[in-house]
Amino acid sequence: MAMAQPKTTTAKTQPKEKNAVVEHRDDVYVLVIGFEVNNPQVYRETDFAGGVRRKVHYVLEDPGHTFMYLTKNLKITFFYSLGPAHHDPVRRAYGPGTADFHIPGATRLYRFVLTEAQYEKMLAKGKEYRADVAAGKRYYNVLQNFTCARSARDIIVAGWPSVPPGESLVGNSQIALDTVVNPYAFYEDIHNKYGSSEIELGENESKWQKIMDKVGQSPGKVTDPTMEKGKWGFDEKSESEDYVPDHVLRQLPANMVWPWEQRW
Repeated sequence: MAMAQPKTTTAKTQPKEKNAVVEHRDDVYVLVIGFEVNNPQVYRETDFAGGVRRKVHYVLEDPGHTFMYLTKNLKITFFYSLGPAHHDPVRRAYGPGTADFHIPGATRLYRFVLTEAQYEKMLAKGKEYRADVAAGKRYYNVLQNFTCARSARDIIVAGWPSVPPGESLVGNSQIALDTVVNPYAFYEDIHNKYGSSEIELGENESKWQKIMDKVGQSPGKVTDPTMEKGKWGFDEKSESEDYVPDHVLRQLPANMVWPWEQRW
């Protein structure tokens, strides 16, 4: 997991300009997984028959939300935030979905450095899911667990088969229904393994929506907001499509590895 930076290497050219230095900047691919899990009391230990205690996500109290996006050289190339397209209770449980579902609350995010092959596999799966949702081939479906967390994890699994499972029982006040991937369990699994690298961004629905809209129109133009967590949001300068923060553009030693940079 990393606040990944483009790596700078040097080479000597031959024969015309002997000892001339040429800069080469390697591509850096990153997966970002985001969570809205702001009511931890809805994911709690529950007593079952035989003295068994298990964690249950009480989805009616707060469903939570999971989203993900991919970046290449700090620019967002793909964004996926699945949710129901309608507000009535029936179609919220089963009905047309949107892959640009709103993100109104505070978020907790994790960055993972990818190989190019992993990135391409996730990108292909993500594009497939977005197209299917847009065409109505896949509905947002609570009963069959085609939801924000499950579908985001499906995309991630395409390039990272060993991603934590993110499963727990879900239910309401009367009954625990089934074991499924859900935002609170997925967050707990990621946090327990990679918690020291968590990035928190305050609530700002309009800014997330602006990011999703821009990525949909022009992939690869919007800078990853986790790179400027202290300046969360766009100002006039950073809203430019070509803007990359100055601290990101500083040249780094060829073999530098940040202490908080990890691969799984």
